[in-house]
Amino acid sequence: MGPIVAGIVQWLIAAGVTMAAVGVVNKGNPANTLGRALSVTLVVTLISLVFMNILAKILLVPFLIGIVLWFAVFMTAYGLGPLQAFGVGLLQALIGWAVSLALRAFGLGG
Repeated sequence: MGPIVAGIVQWLIAAGVTMAAVGVVNKGNPANTLGRALSVTLVVTLISLVFMNILAKILLVPFLIGIVLWFAVFMTAYGLGPLQAFGVGLLQALIGWAVSLALRAFGLGG
């Protein structure tokens, strides 16, 4: 599988994890669509890359800005409160971990 196809598959899996997490925290949310999840995962990936990976190695403040932006994206995109956004983050981590384990079990993970 080429790197572009692998990246698209990874993006689709991340969007699916996001949809599942939002669906558990806020059932019946009309904004919980694949298009919204793809957009949100793209924005959050860019925020994570800049604020949480690159700049956070130098200063703590960019890391905190990244966290605030992450909350803002989820709260705005899905109309969630801060505790619901936190719950989505926890569920994303747990579901992502489970998906990673499952992919490794079938020899598909890294």
